[in-house]
Parts: sequence; structure tokens; C-alpha cells
Amino acid sequence: MAGAPQWLRGKLVLWNDDRGFGFVRPDAGGDDFFVHISAFRKGLTRRPEIGDVVRYRLAREIPDKKRIAHAVLEGVAVKPAVPEVDRGWRRAYPWLVYVLIRLPILLSCWVLWKQHNPIPLLLYVFMSTLAILYYGADKRRALAHRWRIPEFYLHLIEFLGGWPGALLAQKDFRHKLTKDAYQRVFWGIVLLHGGLWVVLAANDFSVSAVGRGFADAMNRTFTWIFGVG
Repeated sequence: MAGAPQWLRGKLVLWNDDRGFGFVRPDAGGDDFFVHISAFRKGLTRRPEIGDVVRYRLAREIPDKKRIAHAVLEGVAVKPAVPEVDRGWRRAYPWLVYVLIRLPILLSCWVLWKQHNPIPLLLYVFMSTLAILYYGADKRRALAHRWRIPEFYLHLIEFLGGWPGALLAQKDFRHKLTKDAYQRVFWGIVLLHGGLWVVLAANDFSVSAVGRGFADAMNRTFTWIFGVG
């Protein structure tokens, strides 16, 4: 049985990034070899560029065609393989987004029907729309290397009810997903809203009852601290 093809070395002399293919010129001389983006090892930290040094193996199944089957870029780091647990989480993430975005809207509709209070629904819809617009503007500014929208403003919009729109914008725009500190604050806001809905449910979804309870709690706190009521 013939052994595995040896690794050869060459330079990327032509690269069409839009279409994802190019040609490698062997160091040993001879004709250029065709290479497609799918031949490169997965997890590259950047796209191939003209002038990159490439180590490659030729395709054995089509020896007549000068095509590269496997390639790596010298000096370019490769991200570690994603564990199976992370892959499962990534598959479940779209469903989580689907449920979380709709849940506060459905609960707000329940408050509107049961308590005739449209404020939660209007707040979620308006602030979520605002969040999508702000995320889109910030993404465009990031791509253009322009002044960015402060993260405080984005978190404020999320806190005021725009987090469902922010979650949708993060998924669709691929924005703010890799910033751990930002994500911690964002999911903290989501959990805070979840806690508020639990409190509302415990008070029969009455916003006024929750307000009275909060006022009573504050009054007792001030009485305990300052001795006045």
C-alpha cells in the first residue's frame, strides 16, 4: 500500500477571498497548485493572504489535477477543536434565543389581558426595537473603525426592557458575543428581568401590587436604619 502523501511547501501567490480559492507555487518549482478554503485546517485565526507560506498535501484521488487536499498556513495559529459539550450548546442556542425572545412578550400580553396594563408590552416592544437599531449602528461603526456606542448605553437599553431585541441582534449581527465581560452583564440583566417576572407572578401579575410591596419594603428598611417611619 502506498504511503500517505508527503507534506510539501510553497507560497500563496494568488488568493480570491470572496470566492475562497487561490494558487500555491511550490518551493521546488513547477506549476502552481489550486487550493480551496475548505482544504485549510479548520480554526484558522485569520483568512489566507497572498504571500503566506503554505504546507500542503496533494489530492491522491485526482492525480491529474493539480489540486491541494490539505493545507496549513505557517505561523498562523489554529483555534483548538470545540468540545462536544460546546457543540451541543451551540446547537441548542438558537432554540434558547427563540424561547427567551418570545417569553417576555407572551407574559406582557398576559398582563395586558389580565390586568389591562399595556406598559410592559409597550416597553418591551419599544426598547427591543431601539436595542436592535443601536446594535446595528454599533456593528457598522465597528466594521468602519469609527467611534463606538458606549456599552453603558446598550446595557441601559437592555435593562429598560430591550434585552430581547439585544439578544436577537447579538445572534443576527454576530455582535458582542465574544466579550465575556459584556455577556456577564447582559445575562445578569436577563436574570434580573426573570426575577421580576417571578415576583409579578407571585402577586397575580399586578404591577401596582408589586409597587406597593416595594414601597412597604423600602419604608420598613428606612424605619429599621433610621428609626423613623
